[in-house]
Amino acid sequence: MDIKKTLIRGGVYVAGANVIGQIVAVGVNVLLARLLLPEDFGLIALASTYIGFISLFSAVGFGSSIIYFKELDNKQLSSLYWLNWVFAAFTYLLVVSTSSWISTFYGQSELRGIVILSGVSILISPLFSLHYKLLERELKFKILSIWNLVCTVLGGSAGIIAALLGLGVYSLVLQTLVTILAKSIVYLRIIRWRPIIYFDYNGVKAMIWYAVKYKMSNSVLYIERNLDYLVLGKQFPSKVIGYYSFAYNIMYAPVKRVSYLFSNMLFPALSTIKDDHSRLIHMFFKSVSLIAMVSFPAMAILSFNANFLIPFVFGAQWNSAIPIVQVLCFAGAIQSVSQPGAVVFPALGKPEISIYLSIIRTLLTVGAILIGARYGILVVAYGLVVAKFSSFVLTIIVMRLQIEFNILQMLGYMLGSTVTVGALVVLQSCCKSMEPIYLLSLMIFIAVVMITIFYHGTIRRVISVLWQKQ
Repeated sequence: MDIKKTLIRGGVYVAGANVIGQIVAVGVNVLLARLLLPEDFGLIALASTYIGFISLFSAVGFGSSIIYFKELDNKQLSSLYWLNWVFAAFTYLLVVSTSSWISTFYGQSELRGIVILSGVSILISPLFSLHYKLLERELKFKILSIWNLVCTVLGGSAGIIAALLGLGVYSLVLQTLVTILAKSIVYLRIIRWRPIIYFDYNGVKAMIWYAVKYKMSNSVLYIERNLDYLVLGKQFPSKVIGYYSFAYNIMYAPVKRVSYLFSNMLFPALSTIKDDHSRLIHMFFKSVSLIAMVSFPAMAILSFNANFLIPFVFGAQWNSAIPIVQVLCFAGAIQSVSQPGAVVFPALGKPEISIYLSIIRTLLTVGAILIGARYGILVVAYGLVVAKFSSFVLTIIVMRLQIEFNILQMLGYMLGSTVTVGALVVLQSCCKSMEPIYLLSLMIFIAVVMITIFYHGTIRRVISVLWQKQ
C-alpha cells in the first residue's frame, strides 16, 4: 500500500478510535465533573502544567529521532533508551525537590502531594516511549489507535472508582497514572525489542542534536499553550482556574484527539517524502482539510449550544464556565488546523524554524493573558482567540517561504468547513427562540449534510481505500 493509502487508512483508524475515545472521555468527564469540585480541576491543572514545565528543561525524549532517522541499529536504540532514563530520573528529582516551592508560590498546601504523585508518570514513560515511536515509524496507526483507546478506558475507570471512594483531586492523578501504566504494559508486549546494556555517545550524537532541536520547538509550543495556567493561577483562586480548565478541556479535548494525534501520524508520513515538496504540501493541506471538516462544525455547535449542554450534561455547578466555553471553542477550531503545521518543519529537517515560530506565538499568548487578566478571565479567552488566529497566519506565511504554494489553493481546501460554520451562524441567529434540543439536532443535521456535499469525494476515497485489501 502506498503512503497516501496508508495515511488515509491510518487516519480513519485514528478518527474511528478517537470518536469512540471522545465518547468515553465525555462520559468520564461528566461523571468526574459531578463527583468532584471545580477546585479539584484547578489544582490538577496547576500541578500538570508545572510538571510539564519542569520536563521542558530537563528531559529531551528521542522519539522524533527514531522516526526521522530510519536506519538505527540495536546499539543506537539502546543508547537512546538509557539516556532517556537518565533524563527521566533527573526530571523527577527536580519535580520532587521543587514541589514545596510551587505549593508556597500558589498558596495551595495540597499542591505539593499532588505534584509528587503526578510526577511518577515521568518515571513510567521511558519504559515504553521508544517502543511507541517504533510503531509510529512503521505507520502502525491501527494498533496505536486501538490500544490508546483501551488504556484511556482503563484510566478513566480508575479515576471514576477513586472519585466514588472519595479520593477527590487524587482521582484525577490516579486516572493519569493508570492510563500511562497501561500503555507501558501494552507496548512492551507488542514491541518485543529490548535494550542491551550499552551506550555510545558518538553513535547517537546526530540523533541527540536533532532531538534537542525538536524538543526545543515543542517546548516553546508547550509554554505557549500552558503558560495561561501558571500566570492565571497566581491571579485567580483555584475555583476560577477550575472553571477555566474545565472550559479549556472541553474545547481542547476534541482538538487534541483529532489534530494532535493526526499530527503524530502525519510526521512520520511527511518524513518519508521530505524531498518531494509538492507531495508534502498537498498532504499537509489535505490533513488540514480533514481536521477542519470535523473540528470547525463541532466547535461551532458546542459554542452555540453551551447554555443548554453544560448544565444538562455536567450539572449546574459548572454554569460559570459557559461563557468561557463559548469563546474558547473558536480558539479550539483555529488551534486544530494549526497543529499539523508544527510537524512540517521537523519533517523537512528544520525543527529550529518551529522554535522561532513558537517563541513568537508564546509572546502573543503571554500578551493576551497579561492584558486580559486585568479585566477578567473571559477577556483572557477572547485574547487567546486573537493570539491563535495570528499564530496560524504567521505559520502559513513562514511555510510559504520554505515551500512554494498557492494561498488560494489552501483556502480552497478549507472552503467546505468554513461555509458550514457560516450556515450554523445564520441558523443560530434566526432560530434563537427554538427549543434548545431541537436547535442542537437541526445544527447537527445541517452540518452533516453540508460536510457530505462538500467532501463527498474525500469520503468516497476513504471508503474505497478501506474496502481494499491491505
